[in-house]
Amino acid sequence: MLHAESIKHAVDQQLPTHDGFESHMFRIGAYNQAVGEDSVFALPYNDNTMALLLLSTPDMFDVAFRKWVVLKTMEFGSFDDVAELVSSPIQSFLEDRLEVLREKLQKVEENFEILHDYSMTPQRRPKILMQTCGHVAGAAFYYQPRDFQEEGLQWPAAGRMGPNLKFIGLSLHPVYGGHFAFRSVLIFPNVLIPEFQESVPRPILTDAEEVRTALEKFNYNWKDSGFRDFGNPSRRYSTTQMEFFGRPVAERWEVLRPWVEGGAKNID
Repeated sequence: MLHAESIKHAVDQQLPTHDGFESHMFRIGAYNQAVGEDSVFALPYNDNTMALLLLSTPDMFDVAFRKWVVLKTMEFGSFDDVAELVSSPIQSFLEDRLEVLREKLQKVEENFEILHDYSMTPQRRPKILMQTCGHVAGAAFYYQPRDFQEEGLQWPAAGRMGPNLKFIGLSLHPVYGGHFAFRSVLIFPNVLIPEFQESVPRPILTDAEEVRTALEKFNYNWKDSGFRDFGNPSRRYSTTQMEFFGRPVAERWEVLRPWVEGGAKNID
């Protein structure tokens, strides 16, 4: 476990909590057991293979991403130039942070794979189920609709979802509720941790009816972000962050313009 802990320490140094990141260790076997050993989502690694789940908290946007936006503006010469050249600012920011992480990790463990929340197979299937990883690693409780169906209760109601849309589960963090996001999973094929025991996720909703209400809010009205507040989270996304993600992609950069008014003083 010493090598595994040194890897996690290196990750946490590059993606610290004050920059809005968390890492949670788990074994691939625990994930495969959760999705089903014969599932298309099972991963082809030894059961004891080490993995680290990376998630972002509200501070990622308001601290680390804000600093990145200001520095990019200084680098490119103007806010408008950055907005024109960088179409996906959050993804570009995360790619920059992960590139630095890759370089640092090479000094600790050379062989690793990174899967992202948007990583897809050629069949357009997710390469990994992030919400399952979150539950297995103890990071957030994954409320799955199948666990809250009752005999004689027609739930969820048929016909409310759009074409080709599935009523899906919701993960809630013990501190942030729904005000967080799963980002990536690091897999270390040569690092085996047979003695490791995953943390048990803490449920923040215990009433079945409240869970069903949260799941309905998430599936039917996700754009208003009301689902994020279930469980009375102690930390939430800022108004700027909520506005940013609530805007169409083409309009999001404009939400960030006030950050660069006054220049570099805003990065502190």
